[in-house]
Parts: sequence; structure tokens; C-alpha cells
Amino acid sequence: MRLLLRKRNWGRVAPAAWQQLPVAHPITIAGCISVSVLNVLWRGHGVLRTLPAAARFAVVAASCYAIVTITEFLWLLATVPQPVDLSFPEEPTPSVVPEVDPLVEQLRELPPSALKEETLQLADEMRTFEAGSDGAYVNSLLRPRVLATLTEEERDNALDRESTELIQSHLATWRIYRERFYRPARAFRDELRKRLGIKNPRREPEIPALDQAALVGPKPITEAADHLTELANRLN
Repeated sequence: MRLLLRKRNWGRVAPAAWQQLPVAHPITIAGCISVSVLNVLWRGHGVLRTLPAAARFAVVAASCYAIVTITEFLWLLATVPQPVDLSFPEEPTPSVVPEVDPLVEQLRELPPSALKEETLQLADEMRTFEAGSDGAYVNSLLRPRVLATLTEEERDNALDRESTELIQSHLATWRIYRERFYRPARAFRDELRKRLGIKNPRREPEIPALDQAALVGPKPITEAADHLTELANRLN
């Protein structure tokens, strides 16, 4: 019996034993009341005979009920079948060490003059890229004179084609910007902010192309490049 008790998982057995415990069992309540009545009627040698009859009745009934309930609960703890754990043991989650961008480490070691020069060069490349993307799309558009010579159906088809090309050109520009310029631009901006002592970035202007890589507005990449240029020129 001792060996079985040692192997039981009390944390899992206790809820099952409590569910099977007859808290409001009629026989138990009737037995407690009977014992209390007999104790009250047995005046000579009754338990707590110095108390009034009502107090003796309540105390004896409560005591009997507590003793019976606790005894039944202990018995159920020792005899109720232990629930089977079907869950798989959770494996400890390995601690993930954030990767440090090599570019960030390189920028930390640059002197102010070199950081400024590299920033201005990156900003020029961003402007050139956006100008080239816009120019390539504009060259693919039909001239107004050509549209005037088309029929209404041909004009609608041409406008639909240009709308599709506009969306595709925007997506292509966004992909290249995301892969080529977004990460370096953010790294340069963060390093410049540290060098300039900007501790509250919320006070700085919102640049969608730098904050979320969102190309919003007429010249979003140029806007980001101008912001980098402004920060670099403030660097001594």
C-alpha cells in the first residue's frame, strides 16, 4: 500500500477524488443529525453537555459531518484510479539569441566623416534607382496623340493594360527596394540617430519607406534619401 501511494500523482488524483466525493449525501447528513439528536437527548453524559441544546446540536452535527467527509476524501485519494496523462511532455524552448546585422557592426566602427560619405552615397543610389524606375514606366506609356487615334474599345484596352503595368511596376520597384535599399537605409538612419543623440524617434518625421518599407506618395524613395541626407549633413 505504501508503494502504491508513493507512485500516485496527488496533483492529478485530488481533482478526481473531489469530483467523486458525495458532499451532499443524504445518508451522511441523516447520520450526523441522528448523532446530534442522541447527544442532545443524552443529558447525563452527552458531549459538550454544558452548552445549550441548540449549540450542542449544531457543533456535534458539524463535527460529525467534517469527520465523515474528510475520511471519505482521504479514502478516495488512496483508491480512486489515477488519470492517464496522454499529453506529450513539453520540450524546453531553446533561447533564441537575436542575430546582429553585420552592417550595423560595421557602421559602429566608422568615423563620422566616413559614415557621412557612405550615407550620402547610399542616398544618391536610392534617388537614381527611383528615377530610373519611374522613367522606364513613363517610356512604356502611350502618348496622348496615339490614344487619340484609337477607337473607344482600343483606348479602354490600352488604359487597362497601362493600369496593370503600373501595378506590376510598383510591385517590382518595391521588391527591389526591399531587397537592396531598405535594410541598409534603416541601419544608416539608426546609426546616425545614435551619433546625433536622437533619443526619441517619435519626434522625428515619419518616413514610410524607412519605417515600414511602404512606398507611399509620389517620390517615397527620394523622400527617404532626402531624410538620410539631412541626418548626414547634421553629423559633424
